[in-house]
Amino acid sequence: MSRAIGQYGRQNPSPRNWLMASLDRYNHKKAFIQEQIRIFKQPFKPSSKWLTPKKHKDREGDEDDDNAIPPSVINSVVVRLNTANKKQYLQTFSHQSVRQLLEQLQSLYDQKRRDALLGRIRVERLEDFDSLSWIDSFPSQWPIDEGYEYEQSKLERYATLRSQVCKLVKDYIKMKQRYENYKSLNDLVAPLNKRNIQQNLITRNAPIVNEITRMRIFVPRLLNTLQKHEEYLRRKRARKSEKRGSEQDISTMAVVKGLFNSRE
Repeated sequence: MSRAIGQYGRQNPSPRNWLMASLDRYNHKKAFIQEQIRIFKQPFKPSSKWLTPKKHKDREGDEDDDNAIPPSVINSVVVRLNTANKKQYLQTFSHQSVRQLLEQLQSLYDQKRRDALLGRIRVERLEDFDSLSWIDSFPSQWPIDEGYEYEQSKLERYATLRSQVCKLVKDYIKMKQRYENYKSLNDLVAPLNKRNIQQNLITRNAPIVNEITRMRIFVPRLLNTLQKHEEYLRRKRARKSEKRGSEQDISTMAVVKGLFNSRE
């Protein structure tokens, strides 16, 4: 977003806000014109005095109402008048003509706004000021227009203020980054303050420490038992293999003796 800074430091609204304000003005003008058209389109209604016949007195004092207009004639004229007016209103106040009128009004307003912004600087506008891009949009030195006299003190003051603001923004960005780091650390430590987490903290008498101590005693015993069991199984397998070997030797000797005996 951007904004304009004038000679006296006044700030114009950002494009988004200006667009919303322009749309509000357009709708307001449109509503006003439509209300006026609605009033114009109201059918003409004659006064009750017109519909009441008046009695006139002649020179002799007798009342005479022969010259009074009959109500039927008045009603007929009023109906024709309203019909003609309705056709005229439809031609004059059409949607296209209303839109053209609103566009002309908006064009005149925009032209006045452009004329008011002549000689100003367009700069970037950020709501959170987390970047230096908006301050970089300000020129380091105030632009000097030909044919306009500037006070040197004001030009120097502008350059000084710009450098001060730039320094403040840099400090602000550093402080905000530091704040974000501290906030992330706080979010990591906050769950440790819960009661259901305290029992899992590594302290001298914590349950987890006692469990680890017990495991240090039981694990060597378990390993020793498993080792003894493994040696027992190994010896058992060795005895079985030796027994099978001796049985095979005995059977072989019996076969050899049988062969010798058969030859004899």
